[in-house]
Amino acid sequence: MATEIELKLLINPADIARLRRHPLLKAHAAGRASTRHLLSIYYDTPDLALRQQQIALRVRRVGARWVQTVKGGGEVRAGLHQRGEWEDEVAHERPDLTKINSPSLLKLFSSAAVRDRLQAVFTTEFKRTTWLLRWDNGDEVELALDQGDVKSGGKTTPVCEIELELKQGNPARLFLAALELQQTIPLRLENVSKADRGYRLSQAAPSLVVKAEALAMAPDMSVTQAFQSIAWNCISHWTANQEGALVSDNPENIHQIRVALRRLRSALPLFKSAIPRESFRAIGEELKWLANALGPARNWDVFVTQTLPPILKQFPADKALQQLFQAARRAQASARDEAHMALRSRRYDRMLLTLGTWLMADGWHAHTSTEQKLRLDAPVIELARRVLSACHKTLHQHGPALLTMPAEERHEVRIAVKKLRYATEFFAALFPPKAAYRYIETLAVLQDELGVLNDAATTDILLQHLKLQDTMAIGAISGWCAHGVTVHLTSMDAAWQKYYRCRPFWK
Repeated sequence: MATEIELKLLINPADIARLRRHPLLKAHAAGRASTRHLLSIYYDTPDLALRQQQIALRVRRVGARWVQTVKGGGEVRAGLHQRGEWEDEVAHERPDLTKINSPSLLKLFSSAAVRDRLQAVFTTEFKRTTWLLRWDNGDEVELALDQGDVKSGGKTTPVCEIELELKQGNPARLFLAALELQQTIPLRLENVSKADRGYRLSQAAPSLVVKAEALAMAPDMSVTQAFQSIAWNCISHWTANQEGALVSDNPENIHQIRVALRRLRSALPLFKSAIPRESFRAIGEELKWLANALGPARNWDVFVTQTLPPILKQFPADKALQQLFQAARRAQASARDEAHMALRSRRYDRMLLTLGTWLMADGWHAHTSTEQKLRLDAPVIELARRVLSACHKTLHQHGPALLTMPAEERHEVRIAVKKLRYATEFFAALFPPKAAYRYIETLAVLQDELGVLNDAATTDILLQHLKLQDTMAIGAISGWCAHGVTVHLTSMDAAWQKYYRCRPFWK
């Protein structure tokens, strides 16, 4: 088995001539480019048993030869694809499962339910032009330009992308090369493989909403290892929802991107004792920019899909409320367009590439003192205890006044709850699971209650934005939300009392 590490980037066909003339190729190409025509046939069962196991099986024609490839496992983060890859030459275009001898694959492919039901699901056909790039430090990267189509049945979708595949050296080179290319060519990071495109074309499957995966941590992990694990977990959560946010109307994709951004932004200062703020200040500003760019879309989504429906159900014949609803939907669509512009912007793509470079090339070590370098090598569990204790103490200082404090101050408490919850989720695996789970659950309930109260405060701002003449409809919504605040203040207090009784699980 080989491990394939590659960065995928979308390129506009109109920019291909600029790519061929790019200084990066002139400076680092080892020899002339080569071009091949590749036809690949992807196989699966009618119920997509391989897809469900995150396995791709293809047979590719390369000249007069047929090569069978199985890809599986790994992950995708910020356009970086890392997967296991098994390749064997076969006699024809049909898979030869006798060639598969990896223990991790034998059980799946020896099953009659898979072996006897394999069928062609889709094909890809494209022209591939490749350059081998070399650097003085020994890094080697294959740059492949693919132009063609993915086909399934009578449906076709075009492909025009760059793959930067690491042949040897540091994976950071992939991001550095992409950044250099992007200085003059608009390139977009691509989290979707050709196999993913083929499956979506053949099944017309909707884009999924992806939530954060639980972190696997061990008490002997260093601070460095823990930081990288947390940062990549947040980025994977974020970028897994990128396509859904752009192509679907499901508001949850934008919401999950914002959650991932908050998780990452809250993670950075947790490590400030070992990682100087100066090293992530610029990154933090870019994350803040994106969060702010997506914020209005999320606020209008909540208003249209959660706040207004129960009011409209109670007063279905009220024409003023219906007009307000339509005005809110127009504002929602406008805010979503603004969010899409941010996600499609060159600034966004450059931010992701810069973030990947910063993590891969250890840019976060910049400005690190000798003492801080020692802290980076220390076991993370001690840092986790200090961080959790500090966040816990901060929240406890605010709690007793929750019922009486103004909405602005309550919003600050909500932020403190979020920070503590994210920190507990990051480090929970280091401690007894049952106690950690109970603590996180009580925090989640408190966060939800504070979230409802914050939505009510946001509603007043959104109503002012609509600038409607009919004050009766605005008054009805404001009154409804005010009543809801009264109810939720009681349940929020109950949630606070339950949390307050929770013992810190890290001590």
